[in-house]
Amino acid sequence: MADVTIKLAIGNFSVEVTGDSAYVDKKVEELVSRFLSSRIPSISGESMASPSAVPLEAGGKRTSPAEFLKQSSAKNQMDRALLLGYYFEKSAGVSSFTSSELGHLGKEAKQPFTNPSDIVAKLTARGFMMSAGDKENQRAYALTASGETYIETLLESK
Repeated sequence: MADVTIKLAIGNFSVEVTGDSAYVDKKVEELVSRFLSSRIPSISGESMASPSAVPLEAGGKRTSPAEFLKQSSAKNQMDRALLLGYYFEKSAGVSSFTSSELGHLGKEAKQPFTNPSDIVAKLTARGFMMSAGDKENQRAYALTASGETYIETLLESK
C-alpha cells in the first residue's frame, strides 16, 4: 500500500504526517484532538472561538469599544487600531472595514487616532492587516491570521 502524506496548518500550528492511510488518519485525529480541539469549529456549526478571546458580550449586553480596549494591554495607536478592527469584525460581524470606519470607532472609544489611514498602512506593511477590496468607494481592510494572533497576546497579557 502506498504512503499517504497529510499537511495540516491552522494559524501558527502546522503538522505533516506520512505513512499508511490508517496510521495517518489515527495520528491526525490524535493531534487535532490534543492541540486544536478548542480552536476549530465543531460539526454543529458553532463559530471558531479562541479560549483567550475576551467576550464581546457580557450578560446579554454588548461590550463597548472603550471597555474592550481596557481589557487589553494596548500600548500604542497601532495596538488600539488592531484591537478595534478585531472588535469591529467580531461585534458587527463584518468581514472588512475602512480606515475611516476605524477612525470613527476610535472616536467612539474616546481614543481617537492621529491619522487612521497611516496606521492602517503601517499595519498592512507589517502583515497584521490586508486589503479586502473596496467598500463605500474606499479601500477596505481585514485582519490577517497574524494580526489575530497578535491581538490574542494583547488580550492574554492584561
